[in-house]
Amino acid sequence: MKLPGVCGLVLALGVSMPAIAENIYTYRGDGGEILFTDKPRAKVDASYTLLSVRKGWNYTPTTLSAARRDRYDTVIARAADDFGVEPALVKAVIHAESLFDRTAVSRVGAQGLMQLMPRTARYLEVADPFDASANIHGGTRFLAYLQNKFSTLDQVLAAYNAGEGNVRRYGGIPPFPETQAYVKKVKQLRLRYQLQLAKEDAVASR
Repeated sequence: MKLPGVCGLVLALGVSMPAIAENIYTYRGDGGEILFTDKPRAKVDASYTLLSVRKGWNYTPTTLSAARRDRYDTVIARAADDFGVEPALVKAVIHAESLFDRTAVSRVGAQGLMQLMPRTARYLEVADPFDASANIHGGTRFLAYLQNKFSTLDQVLAAYNAGEGNVRRYGGIPPFPETQAYVKKVKQLRLRYQLQLAKEDAVASR
């Protein structure tokens, strides 16, 4: 069934869906599927039941203190080395996911610095997702797993945000505005942290 004007954000339960600039309406279909869209009740098929409305939110620049931004650099470097993932990428994902708040919890239950869903945390053997070191190691391990599954950074980040299945289904970044914004944001942050870490390495080598 085609829903006129709907963004097409039909996702399985448990997928983290941060809001975008528009309001996000969550519906349940007759078959139990969950629909995320920017279209209000009047523009969605009547067979869908409205569950919630989330007010728009965007990836606006946030000023972070150096102490907050850099407090986990040692853990990030160790995890990145253990799993063969670029430290700047790990740091960028943490920034985008939780703003370096180890106690962060999303509305769908994603937890900690790298916003691990409980089932993902169990798979990654993260006993306490609010333990900064355990969360970072688990999330970095997951990034390494995705890097082995996909050939481009865009696909890796899209899979981290929207799930492997959606990336395969659409052959790249899914047409979800939230996921597209997420990929762009993390790539921007990665470049920022590449420069920061390069400067720090240059100073340390003097």
